Amino acid sequence: MTELINKLVSEAGLSNEQAAKTIDVIKGFVSEKFPMLAGAVENVLGASAAPAAAKEEGSLLDKISDFIPGEMGEKIEGFAKQAADKAGDLLDKGKSTFNDLENKL
Repeated sequence: MTELINKLVSEAGLSNEQAAKTIDVIKGFVSEKFPMLAGAVENVLGASAAPAAAKEEGSLLDKISDFIPGEMGEKIEGFAKQAADKAGDLLDKGKSTFNDLENKL
């Protein structure tokens, strides 16, 4: 995601915030118009570009490809981000299930 934001900043002259918002708008549009692609769009573009742009230095996951150059680094970075997203989803699901059980008691 950081690479795409940087490309929009350098080639389109957008600020980091504008680039992140642009990506979010495109994601929303494609997901709305083509719901069958929503999962793929989410996997490719991530949950939200805005937090990545707000933090210029990026998270550790955004820096993996800086240490492992080329396509392999980008693939590992993508895999790590997907794993983190899925872990977050599982945590949210667990919290929801716990809350449902708690409400039944």
